[in-house]
Amino acid sequence: MKLETNPISNVAAPRGKGKLVLSVAAAAALLLSGCSVGTPVDRSKVESVDANAKTLRLAHVYDAGHPVEECGVATIKKELQGSGLQVQSFPSAQLGNESELLEQVASGSLDMAVAGPSFLGVWEQNAAVLDAAYLFQDVDHFVETANGEQMKAVFDDLYESSDIKVLSSWYYGTRHVTANKKISTAADFAGLKIRTPNAPLYLANVSAMGGTATPMALDEVYLALQQGVIDAQENPIPTIATAKFNEVQDYINLTGHMIQGVQLNTGRAVYEGLSDEERTALEEAMQAGAEATRTCVEEQEQSILEEWKTGSGIQVNEDVDRESFAAAAGEAMRQQPWGDLYNQIKSAR
Repeated sequence: MKLETNPISNVAAPRGKGKLVLSVAAAAALLLSGCSVGTPVDRSKVESVDANAKTLRLAHVYDAGHPVEECGVATIKKELQGSGLQVQSFPSAQLGNESELLEQVASGSLDMAVAGPSFLGVWEQNAAVLDAAYLFQDVDHFVETANGEQMKAVFDDLYESSDIKVLSSWYYGTRHVTANKKISTAADFAGLKIRTPNAPLYLANVSAMGGTATPMALDEVYLALQQGVIDAQENPIPTIATAKFNEVQDYINLTGHMIQGVQLNTGRAVYEGLSDEERTALEEAMQAGAEATRTCVEEQEQSILEEWKTGSGIQVNEDVDRESFAAAAGEAMRQQPWGDLYNQIKSAR
């Protein structure tokens, strides 16, 4: 297989950081279809390679069938055609977990990565606020906040301190808890080992709701649930479905504890190495990707939940005391370093 030289990666490494050289064989083309407004993306056109275009390598931890890849990344590829840029995607944690991908982006050895606010919070603590439990009233509130002036200032601080540039925020889904029992109150969490991503705020969210968090990589969760290493996990419905956690759990408990997004990130060397025209094309493609992903996620949240309600598999528990969970979470979130920002965002809606 012929190795590709990434034109973007030849730009000087970010300020104050040693550049890691990462040669990656060109990945086999993924068969993708777009979900926006129900119209499939032409696969052959999406995956066509332009020998004269700059190739941006984008990595994330989600399965190839997840809306982030199938809808968002596929849309970016389509939108960038003819722009002089093209994206090569590495889903399913092929290049590392979220923490590792951000390290690679910051060092200049990876062009773009998808990573959530809790992981960005390691680099700029205020960025983590977007993952606070029961912060948003609805998806519109999340979108308005993620694209608003408060978070723009936070993301600007992140860029200055770490060389990580947030290009776009995508709705990832509303997180719920699956388990082999009904969870309706904090008391129902007692004694359960609940998997969360390995970031401090996830642990704080679950703890505030009465649970005990067990950090674990996403690709290890199915087997851990199947073997009883952990008792429960929390994720949005599309992620639960694509990872097939519904096969090894009896209940999905609609806690709705996080209306969550993920960020599309690049590094200073990549971003500042683009021409104005390329930068505009990339940002416009990112916006189209954000819209396509939101459409896909919301459609899947509704359709998958309806399928589960009428099916014979995982049972849907809607009898959840969200108000008590939200009150406990709010008290804990206000004790975080970004507690004032949490209050501002929560009261702005």
